[in-house]
Amino acid sequence: MRVTASCTGSCGELIQGWLGNSQKLVSYGIDRFSKVTLQTGIASKGAKPKVEKAINKTLDHLRIPTAKREKLSFVINSELPIAKGMASSTADIAAACQATTAYYGRKITRDEIIDICLAIERTDSILFPTLTLFEQKNGSVRESSGWAPHFYVVVLEPEETLETEAFHSQVNERLIFQQRALFTEVYQCYVGAVKEKSLQMLGEAATHSAILNQEILAKPYFSELMKLRQHHQWLGVNVAHSGSVVGIMIEKPEDIPAVLETIKKSNVSRWYSKVSVHQSCYRGVELIEARKMNEEANDRGCFQRLRKDNDNAWLNETFAKSRVSSSTL
Repeated sequence: MRVTASCTGSCGELIQGWLGNSQKLVSYGIDRFSKVTLQTGIASKGAKPKVEKAINKTLDHLRIPTAKREKLSFVINSELPIAKGMASSTADIAAACQATTAYYGRKITRDEIIDICLAIERTDSILFPTLTLFEQKNGSVRESSGWAPHFYVVVLEPEETLETEAFHSQVNERLIFQQRALFTEVYQCYVGAVKEKSLQMLGEAATHSAILNQEILAKPYFSELMKLRQHHQWLGVNVAHSGSVVGIMIEKPEDIPAVLETIKKSNVSRWYSKVSVHQSCYRGVELIEARKMNEEANDRGCFQRLRKDNDNAWLNETFAKSRVSSSTL
């Protein structure tokens, strides 16, 4: 048996800060994926301990008897860089949960997958089909907005990496708590954006959350990005609050070439060596292949067929015209 599942990544968070009695965040997915393939074979060991944990915890959740647990090997094919704030770990774990469930012919809910993710580490809200306020440590808050706004994002990716748990030190937790009054204003802006279905207000909320984050995990050349935003029609700038990537939120695809050219000519490009263009995506975790080992299948075709739009072709053309280095779409 061979099973493959995929999960979207993210470009940081729209907003993140202290609300109520704990930290909350709102993430958005992008069309950049992690894919986990699970099949019968020599058990994979050591390469991805969190994925191994996800498989074992899923088996426990499904109550698969030890006698019926086969030796499983897994392969991860990810478009998401590690430790940069693009939800690579959450995507790996969620895809592994879905693949394991399908391998044994069982079903699992989104909330059950999220609970397994939370049992392993802090988790992003990329699995939800709409923007969702989420308590990333224990999942006690999962407030769906019912809104899945579509926009484009120019992802600025440096070489710098940062593990999420390293960010959550006592010092940083104290700073985040001290910002709670200011973050409440950010949250209210987000609530207003959801109510009005306003991309402009959503961009404002994201930008102000990013500004607050500068006091905790400063992004190089952020002030220059703020100046560029004032002179261009950007919806906003969002960041990985516990990572290193930055996103420039754009409403109209025809504005993207100008954004790429502006970044290329600015000092920002000195730090952010990789630039890629994506769009918001709310597909979360999906099963994309399930077949017996003796069946023929085009794996890449199975994966690509789920991408229902042709925007990636347009974006590739944009890169070619703009001569900006990009990660693989």
